[in-house]
Amino acid sequence: MSKQKAPVNNTYLSEEELSHFKEKLHQEKREAESMIDDLKSNLDSLNDSADDVQSSQDHHQGDLGTKENRKATILKKIEKQTEKLDQITVALDRIETGNYGICVDTGEQIQKERLEAIPYAIRSVVAKD
Repeated sequence: MSKQKAPVNNTYLSEEELSHFKEKLHQEKREAESMIDDLKSNLDSLNDSADDVQSSQDHHQGDLGTKENRKATILKKIEKQTEKLDQITVALDRIETGNYGICVDTGEQIQKERLEAIPYAIRSVVAKD
């Protein structure tokens, strides 16, 4: 059973446009990585402060719940940024194989306006809905 490969060099975008989107993707990647680092730092701080408080006094249930909610929120944000990084990697790979800007579901062109807003989009607006 052979795996079907996507057509190569199927993009409708010019080299200049691809270069533009590649730079946008690298910028998004740097921002996502920075956000993940910041979120992990916040999580570490939250865990450190919880350890300090735990050793010095009994916890108030409301405080515990609030800290757990904050931890859950931070972990969810890390997860979302990690997913975004994965999508950016896929988009960069698609530039290299010549499939960037082509919907993975329909094979149609993804609107440039959509790519400007979400450079890691792999589906057209029509296919997304």
